[in-house]
Amino acid sequence: MAISNPKHWALAMLIFLATPVQAFAPAGQFKTEEQAKKYCPNDVVVRVDLATRRFYAKGHFLYPVVGSATYECRREALQEGNVPG
Repeated sequence: MAISNPKHWALAMLIFLATPVQAFAPAGQFKTEEQAKKYCPNDVVVRVDLATRRFYAKGHFLYPVVGSATYECRREALQEGNVPG
């Protein structure tokens, strides 16, 4: 269905642009270690490198320096197909 009326098009764009945009993050992926710890207090928090799909536990030398990464529960990282680094 196309919007042919210019007034409707302008209204649609106004609604679209006024809607707040939130960064998409799948459930269980967090920006901080503390957020992940709250989400999975009974699991090990790992840092997943999104480029290589490898994860590292705290204490591993790459844990603090992984490039594009998120913090996740180890169990969920494995379920997503990530592998230990």
